[in-house]
Order: sequence, then structure tokens, then C-alpha cells
Amino acid sequence: MKKNELRNNDFIKHYEIFDRHVNLTGLKSKTNMYQKQLHEFLFFMEQRSIKQLKNITSTDLIAYYEYLQNRPNLKHGGTLSTSTIANNMITINSFFELMVVTKALPGMVVMPRKIVRDKKERDILTKEEINQLFKVCQSKKDKAILCLVYGCGLRRTEIDLLNVYDVIFQRNILIVRKGKNDKRREIPLSLNIQTILKDYLVNERHLYIDPNNELQDAFLLNNKGKKLRGEDVNRRLKKLIALTKNEELIAKNISLHCLRHSIAVHLLENDIKIEFVRDFLGHQEINTTQIYTKRRREKDKFVNLIS
Repeated sequence: MKKNELRNNDFIKHYEIFDRHVNLTGLKSKTNMYQKQLHEFLFFMEQRSIKQLKNITSTDLIAYYEYLQNRPNLKHGGTLSTSTIANNMITINSFFELMVVTKALPGMVVMPRKIVRDKKERDILTKEEINQLFKVCQSKKDKAILCLVYGCGLRRTEIDLLNVYDVIFQRNILIVRKGKNDKRREIPLSLNIQTILKDYLVNERHLYIDPNNELQDAFLLNNKGKKLRGEDVNRRLKKLIALTKNEELIAKNISLHCLRHSIAVHLLENDIKIEFVRDFLGHQEINTTQIYTKRRREKDKFVNLIS
């Protein structure tokens, strides 16, 4: 028998029902993500000596939730992201709903309030996931977007306000003229980021200009030659995430601000001083930046624990 293979006939039968349901409803993924999530849950219940679905309680769900919070992320190291844990619990809840419909259960197993009320932490992308996003870019503008949000740590509103004259290649800087609390800051540009931004500006931006519309100073333009808004940039990010076909990345609740958080964590992981990260992000107080040092310490503790 294979490692972690289900042995309980009751669990196997209902797992197969769920598997057929996923396939018939078009929810099937290339990696069988939902089936794997359910399989892990049922195997965990077997280890608790539970032999029938009807014997699973809210206490057992809390135990499984706590197990997921501490389970190693086998692909990327560290522990599972908040959104991955949430997706696991959603899959389990969907399984129980199906079991009620098929009359395998007399009623729903109540999802404990402890799980519902846990504070959601903003997701962070790994460096590998950032590289995957760059690889699926379909235009120079896509790469420029990633450079501005991740490479420069811009907020959504700062993207809205960015103009072509705010990127000064001669001085290797990008100027945020009106950040949060009207704060002005200068962001240093690496050679790689300069190359990508200049490539978009020189070789592609003019393709979006519509002679019938008023000429725009905005750095990012849409297909009608008008300013590309923050919400449009966020939608484009979602499409790039989908193009990676990385189901773990897709399962995360990623927004533009998550890329800003990601660069902060990655800078600190490279031993960049916290004062630089504070100025880079435009934080008013260093206490705000210290949130990222906490995340780094938690990761370091986990790495030291398993090494």
C-alpha cells in the first residue's frame, strides 16, 4: 500500500463521489488540487482513528486547521500561505455540502468560528513566483508593470499618478511626487529595471497613443492612449497570475499591494537595512516597516527548526 493511501472504505467511497463530482462540474484541475486537498484531510482523520464521516466534529476541523497552519510548504519552503489554508478549508466545506446533498450526512459539520475569525495575513509571493510572472509577460508593458509594482514598490494610487517625466534615467531614479500623506520620495532604479522601463517607453508606449485622443503624460497607457488606471493594472496582474498555471500561486489572494509587500520581505531577506526599506516604500514610521521584519523572523525560526 502506498504511503498516505486511504484505508478506510467509508472515506474511499465518499472521496470517489467527490472526485466524480469535481470532474463532472468542470472544476477539475491539471494537478487534481481539490482531490489532493480532500485526500489529505481524510487521511488526517484516519490518523485520529475516525472511521465514519458522521463522526467528524468541529473539534476535528479545528485540529486540522491548526495542522495546516504548521504544515511545511513542500514546494517553496516555510509554511502554507493563509490563502492556501483557506482554500483547503473551502474544499472541505464543499465536500461536506456534497455529502449532505447525497444524504451521506444528515447535516453540515459546522465550520468553527475560530477559523472564520482568524485574521487574514496579506499573501507574499516567493522570488520564484515573481520570476514566473515575468516569464509569462506578453508585452513590454506587462514587464514594466511588474517593475513598477514589485521592483519599485509603488502603491496603486502612485501608479495612477506616475508620468513619463517622473522616471529619470540620467539620475537612475523614479520620483513619487505625491505618495501617501502627500509624501515625495525618490526610488533608486537598478540597471535591470531601467532597461525594462526604457524598453517599454522607447519601443512600445507609442503604439498605444491614439491620435484622436488628447496626448497623455501618464507612464502607462491603455489601448486607447489614455492613462492606465490602478484597477486596470490589478486586472492585468490577475491575468498574468493565471498564465503561470501555478495553482498554488493562483490560489493565493494576490493584489498589487501584495507585490509591494513581497519586495519589502525580499529586501530584508537580502540584509538591506530597515531604514532603506522604510524610505523605499515611503512609510511615515519605521514601526510600519517592522511588520516585515516580523515575517522574516518567523520564517527564519521555521527554517532553523527543520534544518
